[in-house]
Amino acid sequence: RRDYPDVCVVPPRKFARAVARAKRVVASPGIGLDDTLLKFATIERVPIVGDIDLFMEEVDVPVIGITGTNGKSTTAMLVGAMLQPDGFIVCGNIGIPVLDALDSGAKGFVVELSSFQLERLQIARFDVAAITNIAEDHLDRHKSMLDYISSKRRVYDHCSFAVFNGQDDNTDPGEATDSIAINRSPDWSVLDDGVVLDGKFISSDGIAVKGRHNRFNLVMAAAIASRFGATSEVIREVASSFSGLGHRNQFVARVEGVDYFNDSKATNVAASVASIASMTQESNNLILIAGGDGKDADFKELGETIDRHVSYLVLIGRDAQKIADCTKRVDHSIASSMDEAVWMAHKHAERGDCVLLAPACASFDMFRNFEHRGTAFVNAVAELRS
Repeated sequence: RRDYPDVCVVPPRKFARAVARAKRVVASPGIGLDDTLLKFATIERVPIVGDIDLFMEEVDVPVIGITGTNGKSTTAMLVGAMLQPDGFIVCGNIGIPVLDALDSGAKGFVVELSSFQLERLQIARFDVAAITNIAEDHLDRHKSMLDYISSKRRVYDHCSFAVFNGQDDNTDPGEATDSIAINRSPDWSVLDDGVVLDGKFISSDGIAVKGRHNRFNLVMAAAIASRFGATSEVIREVASSFSGLGHRNQFVARVEGVDYFNDSKATNVAASVASIASMTQESNNLILIAGGDGKDADFKELGETIDRHVSYLVLIGRDAQKIADCTKRVDHSIASSMDEAVWMAHKHAERGDCVLLAPACASFDMFRNFEHRGTAFVNAVAELRS
């Protein structure tokens, strides 16, 4: 009240009456549509909007909307780097909150969008909309996988152009929308030894990010940026210099001949599976640290991937035993802390092996967020060297 004297603060006991008189309700993305007070707003036919709606009402420059289960942050940052010379900035679910970005003077915005932001979106007229992929996630929030997919696909509503994953039908906007399909178009595709950007091959040697999934993010970003005039020279420069975001398949250290990688951002099964696959060529044996809050996910695919590619498994967090129950051939230990997990992995690792943190779970049962979890891993690895 001291900082915002013109804002009326309503106590919970009077909220229902205030909602009935409101022109609209602006809800934080963290509040689900099944919230009791939002249900009351629906009954009273009071429009419910979010921060993206307010942003889109005010913005008068190009806006790119990027979402997806995995890879959206990396893709958004790559697009931002490619379009930085043209005055674009990255905001939304990563970086600057969208409403703060309105005063930035930017000539364009690259907005990363979560399913929580999209599920209540009323105004969706992105100049370019993109979905990297859709895999099972956040089923503790969304009622079903179909609801989750529907939320993600709202990014396409009335968009001018779409860029999507040609190998994921859930991301296909349909024939009515002008689009580029990554990996379906030969001009925009990921190869074993590089990528094709606008019909031009770039070898993996000229790409800083590691892993096939990250090369996909690069191709999608280039396809988006090219719509706004990014030159091939700028795109190649970003490809050769952008090494990825923190806590995303990040090399931490080599200790006694063992490489340690931090992919704490692998907060769902699909991300963890992709992370494991990217490591299969990096080491003699792969030791995985996984676990946490599984968000009601099905760990069957993860268990199958672990059985194929992992030599030893260390589990942490609330759903550790659920993951263990989905594996058939890999020995495992359950640790009570990240320090203990890293020590267990260290004891089972030999020279030439990799230890990978790719939890397949959210972090909130043990940590503040995925960054806190990743930092705990990095610090535990540092302790091995001391």
